Amino acid sequence: MDNIPEITLEKLNELEAQTEDKFIKSLIESLKKKITLPKRNEFYETLDFERILTLVEKEKNRRSLKEAEKSIKEEKLFVLKVSRVNYGKKTKTIEVKGDAPLSSLSGDIQDAFDLEPMHLYEFEIGKYKFGPECDEWEEIFDILDNYRLDAAISFAGLNQGDKIGFLYDFGDNIRFKIEILDIRNAGNKNEQ
Repeated sequence: MDNIPEITLEKLNELEAQTEDKFIKSLIESLKKKITLPKRNEFYETLDFERILTLVEKEKNRRSLKEAEKSIKEEKLFVLKVSRVNYGKKTKTIEVKGDAPLSSLSGDIQDAFDLEPMHLYEFEIGKYKFGPECDEWEEIFDILDNYRLDAAISFAGLNQGDKIGFLYDFGDNIRFKIEILDIRNAGNKNEQ
């Protein structure tokens, strides 16, 4: 992280007020104790502090993403052109409802390209990464691939013509480029 603020009790109290996560709060409490000791290890304190800053930022992003999801008033239909990178000119066009979770889009891509299921994957949507593991939001397994496609695209500020990255199978590193060809209104959420 660039421009890391000085580790002070005031800064740690400020970060503690910004989080609701018990784990992050326990990290903060532990660091508060460490910085008051007469014999300190600044290297480890800095690592702990950077971890806390990162986790607090990720928590803010998760809250913002949930708010983006709540603010969606109209159902969308996304027309996506999916191209396998460095693999000839194989492309598929997929239509996906906006309320579909990212895990569903991953399944659609796996089906369209005859990929063996059950491998890890990651979407890069704008400057954010989403996936069942190894994403920038949590340190271990989480459910970020269950966020809605429309919320993730809206949160990242993407529009028609923008591109999304998709990495499938972290061993084989199968990469895809997904272009948003069209975003269509599919009706009001409350209409059935």
